[in-house]
Amino acid sequence: MLKYIWIVFKKEMKDTFRDRKTIFTSIIIPILIFPILSLALGSGASEIIEEGAKPIDIAVISENDNGLLKYLNAHQGINIINTDEPEKSLEKLEVKAIVKIDKYFDEKVNKGEFGTVEIMYDESSQKSSMAYPKLKSIINDYSKIIVSKRLKELGADNNILKVVDIKAISVAKEDGFGIIMFSMMLPMFLTIWSAVGGIPAATDLGAGEKERQTLEPLLTTKVNRISLLIGKYFTVVVAGIIATLASLTGFIIATKLKADLFGTISTLPINTILIIGLFCIGLTLTFSSLELAISFYARNFKEAQTYLTPVTIIMLIPAYLTMYLDGKAIPNAYFHIPVINVISIIKEALVSIYNPVHIGVVLIWVIIYISIALMVTVKMFNKETVIFRN
Repeated sequence: MLKYIWIVFKKEMKDTFRDRKTIFTSIIIPILIFPILSLALGSGASEIIEEGAKPIDIAVISENDNGLLKYLNAHQGINIINTDEPEKSLEKLEVKAIVKIDKYFDEKVNKGEFGTVEIMYDESSQKSSMAYPKLKSIINDYSKIIVSKRLKELGADNNILKVVDIKAISVAKEDGFGIIMFSMMLPMFLTIWSAVGGIPAATDLGAGEKERQTLEPLLTTKVNRISLLIGKYFTVVVAGIIATLASLTGFIIATKLKADLFGTISTLPINTILIIGLFCIGLTLTFSSLELAISFYARNFKEAQTYLTPVTIIMLIPAYLTMYLDGKAIPNAYFHIPVINVISIIKEALVSIYNPVHIGVVLIWVIIYISIALMVTVKMFNKETVIFRN
C-alpha cells in the first residue's frame, strides 16, 4: 500500500508543480504579498510620522497682540497662516486648526483668572485630528510658563506642583514594539496560508482531473482508492506547507525591508518555532482534506474555485478577530474555538508562554478536526455519485 501511495504522491507532486499557475499562487504570491503590504503600511506610517514632525499650520483669531499670540509666533512647532476666511481654510485643510484667543486674555491672566482659548479642528480629518493634541500641548506649555511666573512672584518653588515622579521601566526581554507587530501580523498570515495554501493543488487534483477526464483511468488501475486518495491528500498538504513557508519567507523579507515598522527582534526560541510549525501543519492537514473533498464534489475546475473561494473569506474572519489579541491575556474559551485556538497558541508562543494545558487542549481539538475532515473526504471519494457527478 505504501508503495502505491508513494507512486501516486510522486506523480501528483510532479504534475502539480509542473503547472506555472500553481507555482505562482502557492509560492510567488505568498512571498510577495507581505513585503508589498508592509511597504504600503510603512508608506502610510511614514507619512503620518512626517506629518507629526512638521510645524502645524494654524490660523489665529485674535483682536490684539497678546502674550499667547507672541508665544505661538515664536514657537518652532507652529506656522501661523494669515487668512481672511480661517474656517474655509480649515475646511480645505490649508490650515489644520484655528486658535481663537479671547479679547481680554492678557487682562484675565494678569488678574489670576482663566484666559479663554478655543481650538477649532476637523475631527473627520486625520491631519487635523493629529494637530489638535499637539497644539493643545503647546498651549499647555504656555500655561505652565505663566504658572511658573506666578509661583516665582509668590516665592514658591515650581516643584510644589509636582507630586509624583514617574519612571517607566519595561520588563520586556525583547523589543516590545517588535513583539507586538509580530504577534499581530505573523499568526494572521501563517494561519491563513496554512489553511488556503493548498487550494490550487486541491482544485487541480480533484475537479481538474475530472475536467481533463483523467480521474476515471486512475480509478481503473490496481491502486486502491485509499492509496490514491492518500497520495493526492499529501500532495495538497505539501503544497500548503510550501505556501506557508513562502509566506514566512515573505514576512522575514518584510521585517528586513521595514525594520522601522516591525522594530528589532532577535531569533525566535526553538520552542516557539516548534509550536508554530506543529499547529500550522495541523491546520494544513485539516483544510487540505476539506479542500480535496470539495474539489472532488465539484463538476469542473471553475465550480471548484467557486466553492473554495469562501474558504479564504472564512479564514479571514478569525484572523482579523484575533489580530489585536494580547498573547499574555487570552481567555480560556478561545482555546476551544476552531482556528482561533490555533492563532491563540501561536500568539502565546510568540511571547514565550508555553502553557501545557492550552497546548494539550488545542492539540486534541486539531486531531479531532483532522479526523473529521479525513472521514468526510474518504466518504466523498468512495461515493460514485460524487466522483462521476456531471
